[in-house]
Amino acid sequence: MSSPLPVSTEARLGTDPIDRETLAEFMSDNPKALEEVSVLVLIPAYNEERNIAKVASVISSSIGDLKAQTVVVSDGSTDNTVEMAKEAGLLVCAAPINRGQGAALKLGYKVACLNNIPIVAVVDADGQWNPSDLELMVKMVRDKSSDFVQGSRVLGHSEVGDPIRDLGVKVFARLISFLTKYPVTDTSSGIRVLRTELLDRIRLEEPQYQSSELLISAIYAGATVTEHPVVMSKRHTGKSKKGNNLKYGLNYARVVFSTWIRERFVVRG
Repeated sequence: MSSPLPVSTEARLGTDPIDRETLAEFMSDNPKALEEVSVLVLIPAYNEERNIAKVASVISSSIGDLKAQTVVVSDGSTDNTVEMAKEAGLLVCAAPINRGQGAALKLGYKVACLNNIPIVAVVDADGQWNPSDLELMVKMVRDKSSDFVQGSRVLGHSEVGDPIRDLGVKVFARLISFLTKYPVTDTSSGIRVLRTELLDRIRLEEPQYQSSELLISAIYAGATVTEHPVVMSKRHTGKSKKGNNLKYGLNYARVVFSTWIRERFVVRG
């Protein structure tokens, strides 16, 4: 099994041609937009034209007393996601093709690395996660009580009403807790905050089912991981791009085991 480079190293070397060209275009279009920004809020989006404005409307230009900037990472959207995001006053980093949420987020993480932004926050574009939770989560990272803060619907509440998905959340949390010896309750939350310097040690290669890869890699990178209670609401509109529960569960399990083997036996030895 091969091991990918850390995210920050990939960003500096420009090893992915799509990311390299997309980042160059983004930086050219927004040469000063990220100056003095302390928190980069990433919204990965694929064909979310009906949701993006609602999510954007509750994200401020500051989080606490820190200057924040929101970037929508469009993963090859073919609808009006890019136009809607720009109309809402957001920056847009638009990949030319659809690769998956994991690829979109890695592209966004590279934006943070290349611009030396100390904190990265992630909020999914589907409207299921409340951006107001970011303030306390960012404070925990800024105050250095945590390196990685993950929202937890188990510690909080889920309004989705999908018993199979709820069971899957508990099963994968117990599995990852067992494998890593680090207790967690929710491994696939759509809201999280991390210290950007962690990306010097985190390796990511999964294009779609990425949340467990990020979490496991962060744990093995020595991050202090904390969970924050959050509420998961129903989607504003549309449906998940990750498939039905069976497909999602099988792919998620694949990523959990492959990442654990890589981090436990290949990367960390």
